[in-house]
Amino acid sequence: MRTMRVRSGAVLLVVAALLLSGCAAEASADGSAGPSASGSATATPSPTPSATPAPRQPTSPVAGGCDGLAAAPGVTDVVGQVQRVTEPRDLWRVGIETAGGLTCSLLTTRLAADAYVIPDALVVGEVAKVTAAPGCDTGARAMECWAPVAANGHVTLVVGSFSPGADSEASIALVGELAGAFSGVVTDGAAVRSQKATWEHPLDCTAMAEIIGLTSILGSDAAHTSLVRPPARTVEARLAEASTTSSRCDWERTPTQKGDLGSSYSIIAVPDGAWAWKQVASGVPDSVDATVGGHPARVTSTGDVYLSDGVNLLHLTGRRLAGVSVVDTSLGVLSVLSAGSGHTRG
Repeated sequence: MRTMRVRSGAVLLVVAALLLSGCAAEASADGSAGPSASGSATATPSPTPSATPAPRQPTSPVAGGCDGLAAAPGVTDVVGQVQRVTEPRDLWRVGIETAGGLTCSLLTTRLAADAYVIPDALVVGEVAKVTAAPGCDTGARAMECWAPVAANGHVTLVVGSFSPGADSEASIALVGELAGAFSGVVTDGAAVRSQKATWEHPLDCTAMAEIIGLTSILGSDAAHTSLVRPPARTVEARLAEASTTSSRCDWERTPTQKGDLGSSYSIIAVPDGAWAWKQVASGVPDSVDATVGGHPARVTSTGDVYLSDGVNLLHLTGRRLAGVSVVDTSLGVLSVLSAGSGHTRG
């Protein structure tokens, strides 16, 4: 992860503010604490993180994880040489692994594909609809085809990218063969069991908006602010929206006058996902290390905040906020999550 250069002034100022506010309050053992919601050292005290055991690790349903999946018997016969295998960075995909599944991206000589090994317990609702049958969807630049195989307590779904003019039946057959090869090495995984009920799952977006002062953050009133869902046009986006392993709140403010671009704010959370913090943090581009509320964080050049509270993973992001940064709002979010420690997570 590269170090911020001097011209990334906004991020450096944010991180400097974090460090200064930590000095103004009583410093923790490592000498760091998060900023208050107003940027002043006394406006909002940092929540004190409780001692937490090392995050438990899930057990992958495939020995060797993504490398083991790529080495499954028959894979090279179907798609040729596997040139690159990567693990997920998106938090919702980390959620699938936290639940005892696996997600991988592969580049082969014949195909670029994503593979999802989804435990049967998660194949409900919209996830069940997405994984019910093979199909193709043709966009402006590519055709996406997918095929599921149900076996061994999981659904193995492979999604491949093809040229718009490719034969859809042959493309479905190809991803189906690959899904079958992958499914042959799938066994029982094990989910990370909750270490403590740190917040209500799913998030209560209405209560969260009220407590963090959402309309002030977005620079509007309730009439111009709405809870929205990101568009889901691809299989990956549909799975992300339907996944029960993560929780999110997305708000936007519609423009109120000519030249106004509106604003937005999102909270994405993965319960019990802290085991993947190092992996996630290493994959956040154009970011620097920070400490928020006593917890490790990464702050990007655009002001996004990724953090781990020792049990969960959080991603906070906003655009065109009213005189505040996403870092400023992080402590309010953490306080709400901490206050919900008596709730039972689903």
